[in-house]
Amino acid sequence: MPQKRARRKLTKKQQRKRRRQKHAKERDKREEEAEHLRLLQPEYQKWLQEQQEMQEFQRLADEREHQVAEDSWLRREATAQQQFRIDEAKKRQEQEEVERLQQQQAKERAEREEILRRQREEETRKAAKAAAEFDAMMESMDEYLSNPRMEKPPSQLLRVMETHPEERACEFFSRTNCCRYGHACTFNHRRPMLARILLIRHFFNHSMLQERRPHKEYASAEEHLELTEQDLRHDYDEFFNDAVEELRKFGTIVNFRTVRNTVEHLRGHVFVEYTNERSALRAFTNLQGRYYASKKLNVEFSNLKTWRGAVCGLSLTRKCPKGNGCGYLHLFGNPNNLYNTELEYTTGPRSQRRSSQTPTAKTPSWDGHNQHGRNWRWSESPEVELENSKDLGNRGQDLKHTHQRGHHSRSSSDRSSVRSKREHSSSGSSHDDRRSKRHHQHRRKSTTPDHQHKHRQ
Repeated sequence: MPQKRARRKLTKKQQRKRRRQKHAKERDKREEEAEHLRLLQPEYQKWLQEQQEMQEFQRLADEREHQVAEDSWLRREATAQQQFRIDEAKKRQEQEEVERLQQQQAKERAEREEILRRQREEETRKAAKAAAEFDAMMESMDEYLSNPRMEKPPSQLLRVMETHPEERACEFFSRTNCCRYGHACTFNHRRPMLARILLIRHFFNHSMLQERRPHKEYASAEEHLELTEQDLRHDYDEFFNDAVEELRKFGTIVNFRTVRNTVEHLRGHVFVEYTNERSALRAFTNLQGRYYASKKLNVEFSNLKTWRGAVCGLSLTRKCPKGNGCGYLHLFGNPNNLYNTELEYTTGPRSQRRSSQTPTAKTPSWDGHNQHGRNWRWSESPEVELENSKDLGNRGQDLKHTHQRGHHSRSSSDRSSVRSKREHSSSGSSHDDRRSKRHHQHRRKSTTPDHQHKHRQ
C-alpha cells in the first residue's frame, strides 16, 4: 500500500513535468512564429536596425568614456610619478643638506674644540708663566726684605702695570690715583709694582661720609642732634690711633692721610707714605688678606707724584665750593698734626725740588686728645671679630642710652652751644687763614677743583 502511493505520487509528478515541458515548447514555438511574423514586417525590421545602431553608439560612447577615463588616469599617474620623483629628489636634497650641515657642524665643533684646547693650553701656559713670575716676584720681595744690603729693588718690582698702554694717561688717576670710572675708564691707568706710598681704599668708614639725600619728609629734621662733626672727629681719632699703631710696625711713617670726600671713588681712602720702599713692601706683604673691622683690606701701591696736585687747595682753607663732593682730595687732620708733612713732592731728592713748588702751608690739624677709645680691630679673618660682637653690642647700647640722656640737655642749651661753636670756629679759622693765605693765593691761580679732565663718552 505505501508503495502504490509512492508510485502514484511519482507518476503524477512526472505527468506534471511533461505537461509543463509541453506547454513551454508550445509557448516557445508560438513566440518563434510571432517573432518570424514580426521580422517579416518592415517597421519591426527598421526598429531592430535602430536598436542595433543605438547599441553600437552606446558601445562606442562607453569605449570613448573608458578611453578618456583611462587617459585621465594615465595622466594622473604620470603626474603622480613625476611628483613622486620630485619629492624623492627634494628629500634626497634635504637629506644631503642635513648631512652637509651635520658635517659642517661637526667640523665647526672640532674647530671650536681645537680653539678651546689651544686657549686652555695658552691659559695654562700663561698661568704657569704668571705663577713663575709671581714666584720670582715673591722671591725677589723676600730677598729684598731679608737682605738689607740690597740698596736697589729687583727689576721685577720696578715694573708699571698699565690698563690701556696705547691711550694717554688718565688725568685724575695720575693726580689722585683715583678715577670715578674705575676699570671702565678708557684712558690709561698706571699702577707701580713698588712705591713708598700705600693706598688702602675705603679704609675709614663712617656714616657721615656717605652721600646724603634727605627725604622730603625729614628735610626739616635737626640732623646735628644725631651725628655732629665732633662725633666724626672723635671716631677718626680712634681710627687713626688703631691704624697707626699697626702700620708703624713695618717702618717709619712719613705721611698718613685720610680722604674725607663723600664721592664713591674717594670715600675713606688712606694714603700711607713710608721713608723707603722696603718698609712699604713689608707693610704691603703683611696687609694682604688682613681684615679690619670685619672688612678685607684693599691695599695697593700708589705712584702719587705730588701732594699738591692731588689735594684740593681750597680745602685747606675750607672754602671749596663743592665741599666734600669735590673731585680732588679733602683730607682729615690727624690728631696733634702727626704724620702731616708739608705739601711737597713725594719723589726725587730734596735738592731737585724748587722752593716755589713747596708751599709752607700745612694741613689743618685737630687739636684732639690722643686717646685709645677702643680695642684693636685687626684680624686675619672676619670670624675673629664675632667673639667681641657681644661686648661691642653692649657698649653700643650703653652709648645709645647715654646719647638719649644727653639729647634733652643738648636741645635745652642749643643756642648757647651754637654760639660757642661759632666763636671757636671763628678764632680757629682766623689763625688758619693767616697761615695758609699765601698758599691759597698761589693755589687759586694754579689749581682749581675739577681740572679739565674729560673722559670719553
